[in-house]
This record gives sequence, structure tokens and C-alpha cells, in this order.
Amino acid sequence: MGALREVTIKEGLPTLEEAKRRLLLEVRRCHGDGIAVLKIIHGYGSGGRGGVLRTGLRKVFAEYQRDGDILGFASGEEFSIFHSISLEMITVAPELRSDRDLERSNPGVSFLWIQ
Repeated sequence: MGALREVTIKEGLPTLEEAKRRLLLEVRRCHGDGIAVLKIIHGYGSGGRGGVLRTGLRKVFAEYQRDGDILGFASGEEFSIFHSISLEMITVAPELRSDRDLERSNPGVSFLWIQ
């Protein structure tokens, strides 16, 4: 098993509360499975909802980091070899070097540094 897991949280157009539950479950699974980085596909709000999932989940990421559940995170807009947290994640999950969103400034994804 690799050090990277990808999950599509936006699948099925969940409410923010349902997306938060899915996220919590995925973070717990990553801890249990020894996954170092979780790539979250949450969408960017093109469906007329104003990016509710993107904005709401990114607030949760900050809470998870504050509480010690994750080491850090990077938005898709930040995900770059010039971003310190992104570089740390690439170090622990080298397959990120070939991730399609590296250097793409994609607002529809985020990356969580789990361990």
C-alpha cells in the first residue's frame, strides 16, 4: 500500500455536515492504515453553491491541525514544490511528485498531511 490515498468527498453532492462525517471517517482510516497523505477532492463550487464544501472543509482542516489530528494541510492553490507543507508531504509520499494537481492551482482539491 502506498503513502497516499485519494477520496472524492463531493460524490453524491453531500451536505456540509455529511461531508464532515465522511472526512472524519477517512482521516481515521488513514491513521489506522498508516497513510501519510490524504488527497481530498471537494470541488470548487461551480454548482452554484458558492464552494460550501471547499470553504467548510478547509475550516475543519485547520481545526484538525490545531487539535493534532493532522500535521498540516495544503489547498490545491498552494500545492507546489515552493510551498513548505507541500514539500513535506512530497517527502513522505513521493508519488505526489507526479500528481496531476501539482503546480496546477486547483481550488477543487486539498491535501492533508496525516503523519
